[in-house]
Amino acid sequence: MALSLGMVTVADAQISTGETSSKVIRTGNRAQAGNFGLYLGATSEIFKNIGASGTKFSAIPLINLKYMKTDQLEYRLGFEWYDKYTSENTFSGDDDAVKHSSTTNESKFMFYPGIAYHFSPKNLLDVYVGAEVPIGFGTEGQHEYYEGNEDAELDYSEGHTAKVFRMGAGAFIGLQAYIANLPIALGVEYGISTLYNHYYQGTFEKDNYYLSNIDPNSVSPQRSATKWKLGNQVRVTLSYYFSLK
Repeated sequence: MALSLGMVTVADAQISTGETSSKVIRTGNRAQAGNFGLYLGATSEIFKNIGASGTKFSAIPLINLKYMKTDQLEYRLGFEWYDKYTSENTFSGDDDAVKHSSTTNESKFMFYPGIAYHFSPKNLLDVYVGAEVPIGFGTEGQHEYYEGNEDAELDYSEGHTAKVFRMGAGAFIGLQAYIANLPIALGVEYGISTLYNHYYQGTFEKDNYYLSNIDPNSVSPQRSATKWKLGNQVRVTLSYYFSLK
């Protein structure tokens, strides 16, 4: 009994002199100052276009290289690429049936320099907010094809392609959870941004006759040469953290 009481007394002394772990014990399961991170983001643009009818879509997921300047301040530089082609076929008329094909194509290569602030570093569930400056370039095009039968004797095509420079500003909020021990974290981000599109060069095609280096306004009269666009995006993220030390 004396031995048992002695053990209880020692255990009680150990517990009573300890402090609340959530306040003083730093988990080794969380990115800290000096850590790097490699981030892959599957965006809502990818989910929306994969498997869509009449759409051919290829992309590199959003990739971010992250650096923890402090336990809570993160610098990041990301890039993203995708190429999308859509087509739609319709028919009109009876005896003089005409096949109408409409195609659109868009390519985009973007950089995303940004910064993020992570809230309490004492929680395993990581919540953060940030801002980024998307900047990049690409192309946009649209073509129409009309093909008649032997009686219709109608074959006609026209279209345009324009080069685009893009720059804007965005903000995002994110949530990630560390899986087992560092270095893996799984999360989700939601962002909203406004993007400036400048159409600076275009080509026009009509019945296989090309005009190049012309005013984008004449290439695409329904679109102004410059355009602001407001958009949002959801990203499912997977991050791998590491240290160079």
